[in-house]
Amino acid sequence: MPDKKIRMAILDDGIHPEVCPLAGSFLVDDDLSVAVQKKYAVSPHSHGSVCARIVQRYVGLKDVDVFSIQILQGDTLRGNIGRLLKAFEVCISMDIRLVHLSVGTYAFEDFARLEEAVHRLLESDRFLVAAAGNRGVVTYPAYLPGVIGVKCHPELSDDEYTYFHDSFTRIHFQASSKHQLATEGLETETPISNSYAAPLVTAKILSYLKSNPALDQKQIWRLLTENAGNHLPVRGSEPCPCPPVEIPVVLLSGFSAGHLSQLLETLMGCLRRDDYHARAASNLTGIRPWDETALPESEDLDLFIARMAWYFSCEIILVGIASYIPPGRYGNVSLWIYGEESDELCTASAEADGQVLWAGGLEDGRVYEVMVDMLS
Repeated sequence: MPDKKIRMAILDDGIHPEVCPLAGSFLVDDDLSVAVQKKYAVSPHSHGSVCARIVQRYVGLKDVDVFSIQILQGDTLRGNIGRLLKAFEVCISMDIRLVHLSVGTYAFEDFARLEEAVHRLLESDRFLVAAAGNRGVVTYPAYLPGVIGVKCHPELSDDEYTYFHDSFTRIHFQASSKHQLATEGLETETPISNSYAAPLVTAKILSYLKSNPALDQKQIWRLLTENAGNHLPVRGSEPCPCPPVEIPVVLLSGFSAGHLSQLLETLMGCLRRDDYHARAASNLTGIRPWDETALPESEDLDLFIARMAWYFSCEIILVGIASYIPPGRYGNVSLWIYGEESDELCTASAEADGQVLWAGGLEDGRVYEVMVDMLS
């Protein structure tokens, strides 16, 4: 039995020491200073306290050093990206092995910074469990590769969870958020919420690490998958059928893979420069999570575009296909951009009422200018 205890941190609005023994409690303030909390103003019923109770309900914390890192303040349970990034730094400096996070960000401008910070955090076989947002749109870091993202499953209870990998959202697990907790002598049940589903998966990981602290990320993922229940997943956060897409959608086709990748990067950079909230999807390799979404070959393109518009709440969508797709086949596409001309394309262009842009002889920056002009 190793002498070193497993270190776990819960990043939330604080944990009251009545809930579980704390090895340390810290507050990340607005100026990003980190203060040790010696007097506890946080309630035993705080969100972080409830999450700690859920973890403790399914796994003993006797051999665990639990740290509370408060990044949220006030009744709104809102923080900012700076506090979260600072909390990640604290976890790394304190050699925290397991990080639990029941909050996230919907803000597109935060995604790149979070991806880099999460990459640093997950080095050396650390684990990050993060709840998806309850709005049904993209939440970081829950949707980032390597993060153990969790959604609730309304039909599950107690310690039930199921494995279901959604390649679009990158969420792998759906879990019960209905937990019976004893509070001040009374039995209460937590409501259906993603933030109360994530602590169950955290408890599962902690139980595995207590049995064998040497488990690495691949082994933990395998154990979670193998021990998941056989319940059917739910897609309650998605509209069915998807609502009409009311934003511009640009499809790029007929380019070499290298030129398509370069053009997508240029167009996305120009859109960000001009303060557009844009998202891109492609079936190219080397996708960066905050820029592009992987495009499954088997999925209907119109449905995929509708899902993107729903999940990302953006102003414009770019879709890059590394093969030729004739214009007019998909109703959700507003503008077709092609890199090579042909008699077939020219005929299709005439039938497409002018919504085709030939980009073969244009510099990428000029493609952007013409694209914006045509869409306007």
